[in-house]
Amino acid sequence: MAAAEDESAQQRLAATLEHLGASQSFRRHSYVYTQGQPAHALYMLNSGQVSLQIHSPEGRILTVKTVEAGQIFGHSALDGGEQYDTFAQALQPVRLVAVPKATVLEAVTTTPGLGAALIDMLGQHRLTVGRRLDEVAFKSVPARLASVLLEMSVEQEPAGPRPQQRVARRTHQQLAEMVNAYRETVTKIINQFRDARLLDVDRSGITLLNPSRLRELSQS
Repeated sequence: MAAAEDESAQQRLAATLEHLGASQSFRRHSYVYTQGQPAHALYMLNSGQVSLQIHSPEGRILTVKTVEAGQIFGHSALDGGEQYDTFAQALQPVRLVAVPKATVLEAVTTTPGLGAALIDMLGQHRLTVGRRLDEVAFKSVPARLASVLLEMSVEQEPAGPRPQQRVARRTHQQLAEMVNAYRETVTKIINQFRDARLLDVDRSGITLLNPSRLRELSQS
């Protein structure tokens, strides 16, 4: 029930922001913004996927979140920072709405509930980023991968008697960037998970066959 209420609140927030901004499009692999760029706008994704990344001086990439259609990003525009703290890269052709920071702040004073919804959104974003950084620091790669797969999974209506948890298609490189590991390491672990009947992989994505066991692994 709480998850459904959170999703409904996010949908209402996204609908409000959509009417305040201007539509923009970005090609695959292009950047919506880069780390250190002035945080001038909040973004609501209409279609495609956007990867929020931290780049190390050595050139390694850590994906702290993959933004899906209907979600909001560019939180630095509202959390008191003057600059974006991540890179936002389009993983697919992207359509989005950009809402200037000043417009959002003005709308808070005139739209009931908007301020509270934005505060809740910022809190959830910080929790997600903090959890990802903690996992990189303290968990093994298999535990991090299990956690990411569970986090990204969506319950779907099954053909059989039980619901299935599915993860939309990701490349092994994208998954590697989400768990701060090498692609070859992630490929090896996915094969191990598949051999253990924890998941199955096809062209459209990943089916989690044993979410309970993956949840145990994610805590190890």
